[in-house]
Amino acid sequence: MRRPTRSAGVRRLTAGVAVLLAAGLLASCSSDEPDSVDLVAEAQDVQERSELAEQQEIARRAAQLPDRRAGTVIVDGNTQSSLTRDLTDAYLRDGASTTVAVDANGEDRAFQRLCAGEIDVADSDREITRAEWEACRAVGLDVVQFQVGADAVVVAIKSESDVGGDCLDTQQVQDIYRAGSPVTSWAQVGLDDVPLSVGGPDQDNQAFGFFGRVVLDAPQPSLVNLRSDYRAFDNDRGSRTFVVGSTRDKRLAAANADRLRVREELRSELAGKRQVVDDAYDEVQKAEAEVAKGIRDRRPADQQAADQARLDQAQADWRAARAEMRELRTRWVRARDRAAATTAAHRRNEEVRGHVAYFRFSYYELFEDQLRPFEITLPDGQRNCVFPSQRTIVSGEYPLAQRLLLTTTTRSLERESLRDLLEFALEHAVEAADEARLVPLPDATVAQQLAVVRGEQAPELVVPDVDPATAKASEDAAPTDEPAE
Repeated sequence: MRRPTRSAGVRRLTAGVAVLLAAGLLASCSSDEPDSVDLVAEAQDVQERSELAEQQEIARRAAQLPDRRAGTVIVDGNTQSSLTRDLTDAYLRDGASTTVAVDANGEDRAFQRLCAGEIDVADSDREITRAEWEACRAVGLDVVQFQVGADAVVVAIKSESDVGGDCLDTQQVQDIYRAGSPVTSWAQVGLDDVPLSVGGPDQDNQAFGFFGRVVLDAPQPSLVNLRSDYRAFDNDRGSRTFVVGSTRDKRLAAANADRLRVREELRSELAGKRQVVDDAYDEVQKAEAEVAKGIRDRRPADQQAADQARLDQAQADWRAARAEMRELRTRWVRARDRAAATTAAHRRNEEVRGHVAYFRFSYYELFEDQLRPFEITLPDGQRNCVFPSQRTIVSGEYPLAQRLLLTTTTRSLERESLRDLLEFALEHAVEAADEARLVPLPDATVAQQLAVVRGEQAPELVVPDVDPATAKASEDAAPTDEPAE
């Protein structure tokens, strides 16, 4: 179980004592050993008294925290996700005697109120920051975190497509979609020289707001945050068709080779039939000439009859050849048009190769046979090329994911009303997440958290990493061993 570290004040005092001790030891290098021992003891005493004073101050602040009214739970925070509201409403409909108030002041304000002891739960899709955590620790509050679900967006191309790679970092995704983006080829993000076109849901889709906040860093996302040629669709099916093409086009494209072959065979046959018609017409003209010559020459009647019979047969053969050519031409025109349709479908099918759109993970799961998601990494190389899955999304490893968190304190967790609400929320979290098209928790995760709420397992206290800016400032302020000039 992780335990909270000392507060920032104690750490600063300890560092200061260590510096004084080091300076004193250096100054006393030539002194007798008993003096050095006394100096160490004195420094330790100063440190202990400083830590005691800090602990007393924390205890004093903790005693001043507002009392929480029995039978009442206050939740504040995230206004983007309705999961907590859904779970709370279901809890109240279930006949709970507890009064639950769900405020919507935003995550920042919720963490402030949590660390001031004003509320029981901060509802957020981000973890508590180091600065917020230190505000809690400054008044003696230990932070505990529960998860009820997760959400994520998947950036995908057509499943059979290949644009030269399977991994993008978050900066590249932003560069592809942001307003004013100059990216028109996958080569501009280090992949193949394939034309790139972007699409996705319109502003009424929850994925739009999620993508705008997580990828584009837009607190209130709108179309102005996206490139001007962004294709916005009013449903997920439109975005998917933009990426994979239509089912009809795919079917027609598959028949293109056969239809082109039939068209060319009929074209060749029609050319041969034209020659037959031309030859038959030549025979008609020759037969007509013989009939006319026989009349002029006053040939015998039987010869003129033979000339006429030849003409009649030539004309009949010519008419039959023309009829066959007309029928063959009809077949060729039909084959030509059918081949043109499949060729156009094939072209459209090829054009979607470079199309890309984003989807909520729950929708992608329904059509994962058609969509090929990009693995996502962070620009600094951390969490390298993470594939979107339930495990990586729930754990927060996948960079385009957000965990839906309920953050409380051990002080609030002692209250039966809060434990009752949390137990209900966790027991129904998987079902509620499925209904909200979110990513549900694994059963093992739910069971582990329920054990904490029921007191069967000690809570794992949250200790966030030091903020980079804070760490840099502390590093700059730390004393060095270098002598002053």
